[in-house]
Amino acid sequence: MDISGPQARRIALHAQGFGRARPARPTSRHLRDVVRRLGAVQIDAVTVLVRAQYLTLYSRLGPYPTRLLDDLMYKRHEAFEYFGHAASILPIEFHPLVRWQMDRYEKSKWWLGLVERLDRERPGYLHAVQSEVDHRGPLTFTELADPARRERDLSRYAESTVLWDSLSDGKSALDGLFNCGRLAAAGRKNSQRQYDLTERVIPADVLALPTPTEEEAQRAMVLHAATALGVATAKEIGYYFFVSTVITHVRAPVIRARIAELVEAGSLEPVRVEGWRDQAYVPTAGVPSGPVRARTLLCPFDSLLFERDRVERLFGFRHSFELYVKPEKRAYGYYVLPFLLGDELVARVDLKADRPHGTLLVQAAHAEPGRATGEVAAELAEELRTLASWLALDTVEVIARGDLAPLLDDAL
Repeated sequence: MDISGPQARRIALHAQGFGRARPARPTSRHLRDVVRRLGAVQIDAVTVLVRAQYLTLYSRLGPYPTRLLDDLMYKRHEAFEYFGHAASILPIEFHPLVRWQMDRYEKSKWWLGLVERLDRERPGYLHAVQSEVDHRGPLTFTELADPARRERDLSRYAESTVLWDSLSDGKSALDGLFNCGRLAAAGRKNSQRQYDLTERVIPADVLALPTPTEEEAQRAMVLHAATALGVATAKEIGYYFFVSTVITHVRAPVIRARIAELVEAGSLEPVRVEGWRDQAYVPTAGVPSGPVRARTLLCPFDSLLFERDRVERLFGFRHSFELYVKPEKRAYGYYVLPFLLGDELVARVDLKADRPHGTLLVQAAHAEPGRATGEVAAELAEELRTLASWLALDTVEVIARGDLAPLLDDAL
């Protein structure tokens, strides 16, 4: 089976949920369906605009009450936090599929090393943390009786690189227990994860589900990744869920073995994509490939953008991810959102929510080659107005940086 480049692009967009019109009034059901479709909605701590998980849902659904996502996770328990592609929101039915990762982490040198160090430096501390969560949970690490803060030289890092680093043995202990599956995320307080006992967070009927073998769980996740990507190589499928972190790292030969098993079972089909060097795969259940009439801004952590080489092959667009780059080395800006128009990535804008002044700041606007046009500027202006309204910001202000900035300023 042969697939053209434009057809592959449309398949990928449909698979990621961009092939349909945004609902007039998004509901919890719409959010649940997006989380299930994607399988992993990446979480990030940066709040210069809005946190990544909320923006990923906005890109597909348009303006929605952000409390609906919090309710989906922490009240309705139809989704939960764990590692998919890095720290992510996963559909609740994925809980049995990640238990092998929890078991793997509990046996890992990282966890065993932390336990050994805490036992040596702070005897009884880990047990005290577990007991405190048991009796007082849910708790953030700052609410521990003793967060056990540490010091570290941060001078060589960009500020955003260390947002996840609590510099606290208490946070390390809580995170380790979370990684092992003994604790779960019960909510967020000021963006900090609240930890509680897993049995008080994950529904009992989900915990009672049988735990698949490691191979069975990997097959299910590989098939979900292939379906969420629409058409993808083995590398891209592996990168979707099994990015190289302490918990989720799975070697390429294992991914290829799971793919081969799914091909043999008739769940995946090998295909050739025009201009692609490597073998690609599509789900035999099929993915639409019709026209895409999207108009949206994409979070830098969006699952459409997980693998940069894939983005470049699909869209001819090199995703710039300069969040963790020192300011003087950035080409496009700090928090840069690609602009999807139709089935093409046509521009990128560096955005910041200036909440004290009620302003959405466009700190830079760059068009892709040949796309610095009035049409692109007008469509982007409308999308920025919608985004600003969703963020409860009154105005949009353009700073004259980038070839699209003057046209965008005129359009606004």
